Amino acid sequence: MSNRLFTIGEASSFLQISKPTLYRLTSQKKIPFYKIGGNVRFSEAHLLAWLEKHAVMPEGVEYDREAI
Repeated sequence: MSNRLFTIGEASSFLQISKPTLYRLTSQKKIPFYKIGGNVRFSEAHLLAWLEKHAVMPEGVEYDREAI
């Protein structure tokens, strides 16, 4: 897994959400982030884990983590 850190703009593009939505998730502490010298950064590994945690799977479908 990568240890790359994303800026707000990079993370919003990666997640395919707007910057205001990402700012809201950050201010509500609903998404993992780092505060480095007053700047907000997002770990690629943490974003992938957050996405996986919030996946909604149809009923009756087995989820295979290794397939991703």
